[in-house]
Amino acid sequence: MKMLLTFLFLVCLLTTQAQRKDTVMLDEVVKIEKLSSNNFRSPFTEMKYQTGKRLSDALGEFSSVYVKNYGVGQLSSIAVRGTSASQTEVQWNGIKLNSPSLGQCDLSLFTLGMQQDLQLVRTGYRGTIGGTLQMNSELKIDSGISANVSLRAGSFKTFEGIGSLQYAHKNISGATSFSYLNSENNFQFKNSSKPGHPYLKQTNSSVRQLSFQQQFGGKIDSHNELNFYLWLTETDRQIPPIMSKDIGSEIQYDYSLRSMLNWKAKYKLLKLSFTSAYIQDKLRYQNAEAKLDETSLMQAFRDVFSTTYSFPFNLVLNVEFNYDLERANVIAYGTAKSRNIFGLKFYSDYYLVNGLKFHLGFRQDIVGKKPSVFAPELAINFSTRTKNATHSFSTAIIASRNFRFPTLNDLYWAHSGNPYLKNERAWNGEMSFKYTYQKYFDISLNGFCLYVDDWIQWIPQQGNDWMPVNYKRVLSRGFESSLHATNDVGNQKKGSIHFNASYTFTKTTNLDSTSEFDQSAGKQLIYVPLHRVVVGVQLQYRKFYLRSVNSFVSHVFTSSDNAESLNGYFLTDLEIGKDFTINKYEIGMSFRINNLANTQYQNVLQHAMPGRNFEGTIRFKLS
Repeated sequence: MKMLLTFLFLVCLLTTQAQRKDTVMLDEVVKIEKLSSNNFRSPFTEMKYQTGKRLSDALGEFSSVYVKNYGVGQLSSIAVRGTSASQTEVQWNGIKLNSPSLGQCDLSLFTLGMQQDLQLVRTGYRGTIGGTLQMNSELKIDSGISANVSLRAGSFKTFEGIGSLQYAHKNISGATSFSYLNSENNFQFKNSSKPGHPYLKQTNSSVRQLSFQQQFGGKIDSHNELNFYLWLTETDRQIPPIMSKDIGSEIQYDYSLRSMLNWKAKYKLLKLSFTSAYIQDKLRYQNAEAKLDETSLMQAFRDVFSTTYSFPFNLVLNVEFNYDLERANVIAYGTAKSRNIFGLKFYSDYYLVNGLKFHLGFRQDIVGKKPSVFAPELAINFSTRTKNATHSFSTAIIASRNFRFPTLNDLYWAHSGNPYLKNERAWNGEMSFKYTYQKYFDISLNGFCLYVDDWIQWIPQQGNDWMPVNYKRVLSRGFESSLHATNDVGNQKKGSIHFNASYTFTKTTNLDSTSEFDQSAGKQLIYVPLHRVVVGVQLQYRKFYLRSVNSFVSHVFTSSDNAESLNGYFLTDLEIGKDFTINKYEIGMSFRINNLANTQYQNVLQHAMPGRNFEGTIRFKLS
């Protein structure tokens, strides 16, 4: 795999030398999307400052969602509004990446900068119970060439590097990206599970990752466009022992291949799109202590056809058909398992001249011969602004029904899988308000309520066996608020200040008990913090900047009866840097202190997290 990645990178690099060296522009802004796109400029969400970081780490800096993290370089999953990781969909160019077997994505395997656009939709809008994390690769048809390189070195013998090359000539364009991560992760931590709480070093915790992505695109004629994408990732990582254990011998190898062909056509009022993708994830797990060496292979063939027609009277209709074939060859299944998924989506949007918009749609899937529930959705948006565009207001109401099918693990795991599981069903409701004052001030508030029936949960049976069952109803409610303020409107010669703040309150409770001994009814779900706060401040003079990112996570319960919990924690990261422009070169240098106060904390029970650590970054961009 290493040789293949290197070979492909060199071939694609050599093919770019024939391209003409003009300027090509890319959208480098990370978007946090709730109900509409956020156009507020913020240095905290600019891709150039996040490039090369783990997606799981960056999400905790520029959003208020909770990331469940088993440690540096280890399994990381996102929890949106109290839902599970498998209820949140991760997409790449509109194609689902969630594993057919596990049902979720490990965010620690994704490097920011490999994609040009990132959006987090935190509502169950358009088909998901929790939310949707969208990663998009955007090729722009223009003539020119540009290159970006970001290198980062830090504590625990950590080195991260990412390079990308974008090139175009007339109607043909392409992009080549390459990233590398290597870290020993041998940080010191306070072991609260041992007598005297000694300080120990993390062991069996190194991680190495290599990733390569190639994109090609071109206009066939004035109406048709064709794009091809290839994404390869190889990760070798040791799995550190839990804090109560002295040594560990677990190792996990992850190999991912993602390929995609996309055709787009536009004929006046009609738009057509067809995407065909093949996704393969191979996982090898070794445990010398348990004498295990197992390999699992997951495959997904995903096809989506979409047609959109815009009527002259402000009505837009969209119809989408999808077909997925999912396969998994897992030792615990006994034999390889597969399933077919057919889906239909219909959406309509009607725009009124006074800023009022109506949205109506539905979704229906069939897995095997089992149909999903009928899933309608309704949204009403209203926006207005003053004549001089000084003030703008927007508000929205959304209601939707959603569902999720059991994963292949839920159905077929040996001696535990439950083939009689029902689909999870959910109702989502949301209200939002947003006010913007020019580009200086932006405030938003979202209130949400989510009811899930037949929530799938693995629970203990007789002996040491666990089994998934539809055993509870869950009610999640709360609100999300954000505030952005700045005095910078583009004049970098003067001093400026940027302020970002977000707060999320999430109350997620189980409504049922499974027996007279079950004390979980009315209790908060495990690993769902009640409060999550992120506050960022950046002071800037000319092209020097000083940035502070502060985050707080309240305590989380680790038992369903809420008898056991992990303490909440507060983290502060401090960064100083400077950006240069020399002819056609853009250079950035920064130094960062993570966890400034050396807070000792756990994100997941018995899994250590690093204390104070340092990193330095240098960035180059040539246009």
